[in-house]
Amino acid sequence: MFDFNNSANAIQNNQTMMNSYFQNMQNQFTPGYKAESVQFNDVMGQTMGVGGAKTQSNGIIFTQGQLFQTENPTNLAIDGQGFFMINDGNQTQFTRDGRFAFNNGILANQDGRAVMGYKLDQYGNICSDPTAIQLEIDPSTGLYGGRFSGYHFDETGKLYGEQTISDPTTGQVVKESVPLYQVSIASFANASGLRKTGTTSFGKTNASGEPVVGVAGQGALGRIAPSSLELSNVDFAQQSAAVGMAKQNYEANFASFKAMDKMTESAIGLIR
Repeated sequence: MFDFNNSANAIQNNQTMMNSYFQNMQNQFTPGYKAESVQFNDVMGQTMGVGGAKTQSNGIIFTQGQLFQTENPTNLAIDGQGFFMINDGNQTQFTRDGRFAFNNGILANQDGRAVMGYKLDQYGNICSDPTAIQLEIDPSTGLYGGRFSGYHFDETGKLYGEQTISDPTTGQVVKESVPLYQVSIASFANASGLRKTGTTSFGKTNASGEPVVGVAGQGALGRIAPSSLELSNVDFAQQSAAVGMAKQNYEANFASFKAMDKMTESAIGLIR
């Protein structure tokens, strides 16, 4: 016997899957984007007299994306399993999208959320809990922090202020790098349990567990690639093929639904 509910659910499920595939394809060039996957699991079998009852689960594929070098010193990428920590003043979220820039002296992402890091002492040792990374430019001198002509990040995520010192006696010029901050990186016992809070941002859940916070080079946190971005991990060819299959299933289920609906109308007409 034709099951209208089963067919309607199949049509809806195929539409949901196609929406997910299209979302992935639209973000194939978005740095730090992680592809979505949608799965439907049976919760009641045919033996219970109903078919097609399913529950939807959305998963994120956290495979490493290719690293692309840029000329921007505030572009950062993670080669490993960690996440950047970004904070809006109330809540900390997590991202692989390293399109950062100094905004009013605070290193922030494109949504204005502050990138978190540790303050460092003059020897490069951590001397604070995670806090917003700050480096203001003095408008009167054009110097960062009032004394640095430039700055750079290294592969451990340390931010250095650059200054030039001249020896008044010998006239020798020495370039010096002063450690200021180190980018904090978070990892999760079950990253696939994270929930999406934006196109490239995530929030913790009970399934993901609490973040373990450290710095580049610790465990599986990976290294920081300065002046680089991590590209999307979307496989366009794979997603296109999946869209084609989902579209065929959608059309087949919809055609079947229409055919049985028409037969039902005809049967009702005969009864009348």
